[in-house]
Amino acid sequence: MAKKTAFFILLIMFVAASVLTAEISDDKKSAIYPKTMAIHKIYPHELGYRVDYMKSNRTIGTFYAPMEWFRKAAGYGELVYGNGKEYPYAVFFYEGGEISHFRLYIIEDFNDVSWGRLRGDDYTDEFSVEKLEIEYR
Repeated sequence: MAKKTAFFILLIMFVAASVLTAEISDDKKSAIYPKTMAIHKIYPHELGYRVDYMKSNRTIGTFYAPMEWFRKAAGYGELVYGNGKEYPYAVFFYEGGEISHFRLYIIEDFNDVSWGRLRGDDYTDEFSVEKLEIEYR
């Protein structure tokens, strides 16, 4: 009886190990890869948002996100308001080596130090971008 129980337990362990180590098929692999970056400051403007983010070498990078990117559901950009310690930050989703879409997780209190005021009038050229390009270094 003990031999049958030991054999049964070994059989279950073998089946479980083979299932757990089985390679995921190509159709079940995710083709989208997220990359998270801390936001240093965000500047709202009638044309969109200027976002200053922290690069991996601890310098500040900047990108401009036109308001059109946020206007439709499941658009290129999405705003998520919150109050957690991790806010503000951004997640960029890459598909095929390019950003397919992104989310800005920003603090909902506009009096927070992460919000800034964009000075000057003419930012038309900065906000007339077609797609987002992020520098990591």
